[in-house]
Amino acid sequence: MGGYKNRILEVDLSASQMDTTDVSGEDKRRFIGGSGVSAKLFLDRFNLKAQPLSPDNPLIVMNGPITGTTLPGTSRFVACGKSPLTGIWGEGTCGGNFGPELKFAGMDGIIFKGVSPTPVYLSIEDDEIELRDDSELWGMDNYTLTDFLKQRHEKDKSPKILSIGQAGENLVKFAAICNDKGDFIGRTGIGL
Repeated sequence: MGGYKNRILEVDLSASQMDTTDVSGEDKRRFIGGSGVSAKLFLDRFNLKAQPLSPDNPLIVMNGPITGTTLPGTSRFVACGKSPLTGIWGEGTCGGNFGPELKFAGMDGIIFKGVSPTPVYLSIEDDEIELRDDSELWGMDNYTLTDFLKQRHEKDKSPKILSIGQAGENLVKFAAICNDKGDFIGRTGIGL
């Protein structure tokens, strides 16, 4: 189906490994959009009975087919998984610049699974994708963290940052995901 990059980054935090995956064109037509494709991935590949904070519950960040186009309102992307607040499927959407930049990097989405033994963050710079040590960033609020990472990673472009901040670090069940200090995914505690 047009509009997709046919590449989803899968990050196994427990093993510190990354791979790419995708869903079939038929599934993209049947479950169109970031929420639909995320739900399909979740139902096909993950344990429905897993507790929200277990390593078996993924966090899925996904774009739809028109994210990053010139149509109005196409900067939105979705974050999905089993909600720590409700214990059932949770999703929240966000505008801003992260979704289009992820699409420009050649990816439709990112699946985070497992639990890292130490704090890490995912860095995507051109074709270089890696997990980096996050221990010096732990405890920073979203605004300080965003400024710090923008300064650290700035090259020719301003980097785009998603962060969970102190609420997510401290397991607050209604934690949000912050997108570059101005946009938030605040539904269902998906930032935890």
